[in-house]
Amino acid sequence: MFKKIAGFMLCCIAFSAAAKEPLPLEVFMKHAEINSMQISPTGDYLAATAPKGDRTGIIILDLREYPEIGVMSSMALGEEEHATGLRWASDDRLVFTSNSQSGDLSQPRPTGRLWATDADGGRQMQIYGPREGGTPRFAQMIHRLPEDPRRILVSEWSWDRQKPHALLVDLDRYQRTSRVTISPLERGGLVADQQGNVKFAFGTDEDMNQKFAWRPDNDSEWQTFENPFEADIEPWGAAADGDHFYVKSRDKERMGVYKVELSTGSVQPLLVDSEVEALSPIWDAERTELIGAVFNTGIPEPRFVDEQHPTAQIWRSLMQALPGYMINISRFTEDGDLAIVQLYSDTEPGVFMLLDVENMALNELAPVMSWVPAARLAKKQPFQFEARDGLTLHGLLTIPPEVDEPKDLPMIVEIHGGPHGPFDRWGWNPVTQAFASRGYLVLQVNFRGSGGYGYQFEHDAYGQWGAEMQDDITDATQWAIDQGYADAERICISGGSYGGYSALMGVVREPDLYQCAFGFVGVYDLELAKEEGNIPSTEAGRRYLDRALGTDVEVLRERSPINHVEKIKADLFIAHGAEDRQAHYGQYHALIEALERANIPHQKLFVEGEGHGFYEVDNRVKLYGQALEFFERNIGSAN
Repeated sequence: MFKKIAGFMLCCIAFSAAAKEPLPLEVFMKHAEINSMQISPTGDYLAATAPKGDRTGIIILDLREYPEIGVMSSMALGEEEHATGLRWASDDRLVFTSNSQSGDLSQPRPTGRLWATDADGGRQMQIYGPREGGTPRFAQMIHRLPEDPRRILVSEWSWDRQKPHALLVDLDRYQRTSRVTISPLERGGLVADQQGNVKFAFGTDEDMNQKFAWRPDNDSEWQTFENPFEADIEPWGAAADGDHFYVKSRDKERMGVYKVELSTGSVQPLLVDSEVEALSPIWDAERTELIGAVFNTGIPEPRFVDEQHPTAQIWRSLMQALPGYMINISRFTEDGDLAIVQLYSDTEPGVFMLLDVENMALNELAPVMSWVPAARLAKKQPFQFEARDGLTLHGLLTIPPEVDEPKDLPMIVEIHGGPHGPFDRWGWNPVTQAFASRGYLVLQVNFRGSGGYGYQFEHDAYGQWGAEMQDDITDATQWAIDQGYADAERICISGGSYGGYSALMGVVREPDLYQCAFGFVGVYDLELAKEEGNIPSTEAGRRYLDRALGTDVEVLRERSPINHVEKIKADLFIAHGAEDRQAHYGQYHALIEALERANIPHQKLFVEGEGHGFYEVDNRVKLYGQALEFFERNIGSAN
């Protein structure tokens, strides 16, 4: 049982014993070969998303002669367009949508385009959505309608049409559709039951309060009902009876997974937690019943409504056989005989496996990054502590390889972007791994405003840029020093996007705590951020910035590091992409000018052709190579 994965692990361990030199940066900075994988209903084919440079296409593999696997076909997309949301519409026809993303740290933006291809590469076409350059939309397949093999059911919403539509979309012709219904609510979306009836609508009012509506069948009028929770909920799908829907709640008092009765709005708790959110649903093999969810504990934890459910037992068996790995079962075949399983850990970017359910045999299909020697990489250790006001905060320490217990190590405080919603999580991270490979202890903290810990934790941080959010990072740094993990005289602060802002704000507010700061594609002037770039170019973006940053000009100026460069004692490295429209490249130029006027020493890197985060491997290697040289010059290295 599980012989293939065991052999894979032993291979990597044997490799590590002979290798002593630090791994080349290319090992960390190369893009994954495969991001996601879906098996066809009959188990004949596999569809996978395959990144290449600034785009992600798809490949389809033939499983009919397994264990021999051949490439059936592939399909490429245009610049900065990335295939996502793979779904088999039939036994041999694949549907997917796409996102636009200009840089690996930028927020993916749905294009609203739906594409289709046959497994053998025939009939490759866009079947719905705007042509390139059209108004961006959000569209997704919400039911594959197995009784109607020529069409799929799609939910679509666009900025120029505020109420979502449910449409029947032809699988063989562009824009051939018929409308099923229009949501009574603005924004949000529509959800179908398991028979393909559009019964549930979610959206928001003008004040961005979440609203819901339902109807008993396709011929009935919509009826609205109040949100039964005090925070946003996320629909996860319909129960088999069609009268209940599963939802994820972020309500501080009721975080977890609930079953909502549509006719009454009453809720039944299934899995709840007082501190962390549910991250993703776990469905049964037939995908008719939600049986569990993965929760955002330090190391992600699957929890089940019924531990005796056959699919729950499959999960438990896999996890017991593969200690140290997290698993994800993406989808079973219709007969339940086969499933795609993805394994990952803090040192393993991922391996896709084929599970033979009847024999409980697990065989390797493809690694996400075949060149990564997992056994040579750094482990991530979850931690928690109390901030100065008593709030419990969570984070991760990436400990250099071959270090059992960190003690007086040089440390890099690495701050995530966003900041409202994204969060640092256990698993593979190329940047923290690259830093740790050179002997640095890497600290990540989910400061208030981060996702994963409930609505209140995230939204209480609005208006707290450079204030309480920065205090959390300072407190985490001091905690690591007090624990004896970090050398107080050898600490740098680093981050991209919001993390770049926070790195600079850290050395402004705490000039004696950090010896250096690395700011990558950061925001340094909050006034300018509300005027320049792609976020303030839309009404929704302007509303977000008003909530996140506030509207008091004096506060914006006070919390902008560009206005306090004279307080900086730490050495600086500032890097940006010339095509960045999110943290607009004007931020870089404004900061460099301010530093030069004040005669503040600094290192800089401005790269043509890159956006909000770098795609080209050579540019990524150059960026982080210079960053590591910068760290070593300022705080040395344990290697």
